[in-house]
Amino acid sequence: MVEESPYFKVINVAFPKIGHKIQVFWGYPEFTALMMDLQTDSADRPRAGFPSEVLFAMHELQKDHDLGYPDLAHKVKDLWSI
Repeated sequence: MVEESPYFKVINVAFPKIGHKIQVFWGYPEFTALMMDLQTDSADRPRAGFPSEVLFAMHELQKDHDLGYPDLAHKVKDLWSI
């Protein structure tokens, strides 16, 4: 269960709404889309960004999801297609 992950706990403590979305989307294609959206600045308004420990936890949680659900992993063809 994702709730047992130390990376999830870091995110959930700092941002409970994001933690809830992670729980709901874990194991589904929407998880990868959520993580991409959270880590990409596409807003027309200023954003403060995430604290470094939360950003690191998101990255590691994405890696754990990719390992557990390789068919749902985001495929990057080359560096410029991210």
